[in-house]
Amino acid sequence: MDRCELFGGRLLLAQPRAGYRFSLDSLLLAWWAACGPDDRVLDAGAGVGVVALALAGLRGARDLTAVESQPELAALARENAATNGLVSYVNIYEGDVRSLPAPWRGTFDVVCANPPFREVGAGRISPREGRAAARAELTLTFEELCRAAAAALKPGGRFYFIHQPRRLMGLLAALGAGGFALARARFVHPRRGEAANLFLGAAVREGAADAVVLPPLVIWEGDEYGAEVAALYRGEPDALRYAGTP
Repeated sequence: MDRCELFGGRLLLAQPRAGYRFSLDSLLLAWWAACGPDDRVLDAGAGVGVVALALAGLRGARDLTAVESQPELAALARENAATNGLVSYVNIYEGDVRSLPAPWRGTFDVVCANPPFREVGAGRISPREGRAAARAELTLTFEELCRAAAAALKPGGRFYFIHQPRRLMGLLAALGAGGFALARARFVHPRRGEAANLFLGAAVREGAADAVVLPPLVIWEGDEYGAEVAALYRGEPDALRYAGTP
């Protein structure tokens, strides 16, 4: 088991030494999702809880439910919530986001998700079960995630996600089929002049059709993190300048 400190020690996390391990995409999602103390938030696919705990511990969210289907990860997410003194704000639910309890349907203001990026059959699948399920659509497709998010959200609720630009057309089709309209988009580039390798999306259930494409987010400027990413790692609540409610 590995234990790490994030944001200058303001968030302490345990995660498996092998198998699932969170990465920058989870941290980007935690700062991309716009939510406040009055929002009811669902983290769909919590892993060890990094997104939900960052939202509660550094972004001010106060009513979060983090859903994780893998028992060992759900247990670590509970441990991490306790370690960081956030159990009053973050409920860890072990289960399938596609079959949430009936009383929860239509009750959330925000859903955020860092789903598996890779289609089954597109490249090599990790032999480690936990990492494979987190990175490839073995148990959850983006289309299924959109349907689950739509079922959980109130009308006008917001769905924040991170994915890969190469799948953009399929993502837009899945959003439309799920009753969402894309409201904001931001492409993430490793360096200036390089192709984007991540895509941040914000969609609204039963929302308007117009989308705003925000300026690119660049991870590296020379040998240093770009200004926004450096601010994110410092734990500044408004690190991503162009995040916000759609």
